[in-house]
Amino acid sequence: MNLSYKKLFKKLIDIEMQHNELMEKANVSRSTFYKLKNGENVTTDVLLRICEALGCDISEIVECVEEN
Repeated sequence: MNLSYKKLFKKLIDIEMQHNELMEKANVSRSTFYKLKNGENVTTDVLLRICEALGCDISEIVECVEEN
């Protein structure tokens, strides 16, 4: 199983938030943000800061997917 952040990027489109705005609001570095974009692992702390910035639950930005 892997984590997918597609829900996060869909949410950003839905609420019309730019990537730079999220990075600033959630205090996420550019390198960490690119890890998200590339589906790499990030810490739970980062995910919780993003949830706080977006006012959402973690299940709204991350999902478990099976490996191919």
